[in-house]
Amino acid sequence: MNNLNPQLHDPSGKMTNTRWFFTAFPLLVLFTVSMMDKANINILLANKPFLTDLGIDGNLVKGTLSSIFLVTYAFGQLAWGFIVDKIGALRSGFIGIALWAFAMVLGGMADSISAILWSRAILGIGEGVLYPMALKLTSSWFPQNEQAKAQTTWYNGNAIGPVLGLPLIAIIASTYGWRESYFILAALSVVCLILFLIMTRDNPAKHYAVNSMELNYIQSNQKVGGTPTTASKDNVKAVLASPMFWILTIVYSSISIAYYGISTFLPSYLTEEKGIAFVNSAVINAGGFALAIVVQVLAGFLSDRFMKRAIFVGGASGLIIIFMLFSLFTANSTVAAVLSILLIGLLFMPAALTMTMLHRVASPEVMGSISGIFGCVSYLIAALGPMVVGLFSQMSGSYNGGFIALLCFVALSLFLSVFLVRKGY
Repeated sequence: MNNLNPQLHDPSGKMTNTRWFFTAFPLLVLFTVSMMDKANINILLANKPFLTDLGIDGNLVKGTLSSIFLVTYAFGQLAWGFIVDKIGALRSGFIGIALWAFAMVLGGMADSISAILWSRAILGIGEGVLYPMALKLTSSWFPQNEQAKAQTTWYNGNAIGPVLGLPLIAIIASTYGWRESYFILAALSVVCLILFLIMTRDNPAKHYAVNSMELNYIQSNQKVGGTPTTASKDNVKAVLASPMFWILTIVYSSISIAYYGISTFLPSYLTEEKGIAFVNSAVINAGGFALAIVVQVLAGFLSDRFMKRAIFVGGASGLIIIFMLFSLFTANSTVAAVLSILLIGLLFMPAALTMTMLHRVASPEVMGSISGIFGCVSYLIAALGPMVVGLFSQMSGSYNGGFIALLCFVALSLFLSVFLVRKGY
């Protein structure tokens, strides 16, 4: 190995923890701000000045604003997956983050539906770098017995972002205007770009803060627990021929279509059908994401301890179905608010652990490409979620039909999780 870090040759008596502070932490910040960027539209769809200024009318149009992001996000992940494997996570991240910062500036300047659609499309392409980059870094920087904790750490940014962002966006939009929310998020994205470039490197051997003890620990523990180490994991075509890859993709797709379909319209649903005020609906959503942080940390710890992931995915899928059904058919706004918090609290965790299971079928060498294909398929399916809910609600005057349709996908996730448990995942 050609070690570019001189500290590797002068080990101290204590192992460094560079992988957590210099890799997991910047990824956590990136996912936090990226989620604020993408969730911005969910709150603004319940903001009357935003709808009036851009001439947005009808839930199908609202759903399309979320779906266009998911379509470009999907194809972006496919392209970025191969780019990350080709030029590395660091350079790929620089390009992607800069692109999504530009998209937020464009959104703040939008004066029509077409302009905001372009902003959402470019945002999807830029943010498409995140999962291939993060999975590549996790695969390179963390031993297998820490990968679930590492992934739930940075994946928690998807929950922390709305916890901080939803109330903030609602307050900024109500006090100063919706355009200001875009410009503030663009500035935060630039800060993230600088932080990422300073702290992160493609692999531990190249990092200025890693000592030899940490490097040896990472490398000696990346193949444990009976995980296959055959050459098939190093070949993209061989991984794509694996049935387990496609089962994991279907599980992730099923959870993703439910998450994006529900989260896009939940603030509007609480405001329009449950009579909850605009800012309060944002606070309820933020409360759900706060709960999601606790759920993910606990699930990541327990799944690493027992080296079992699928049982947590299946359990969460079952509870999601129960909480959603009770929420739809209660007339009490307080009960609906509590159930919404519980629902959001569980919607995130299955996706993070499903991605962790992906490490069992692909090696670090091809993780960028495989995660790009994985994400592309999943988010193309997820793009249907907001449109399904929007179409159902526009045709029937109620969100119930669309939400129930999404629960069919969650039921599929539950069924496949039982199969994965039996296979030892």
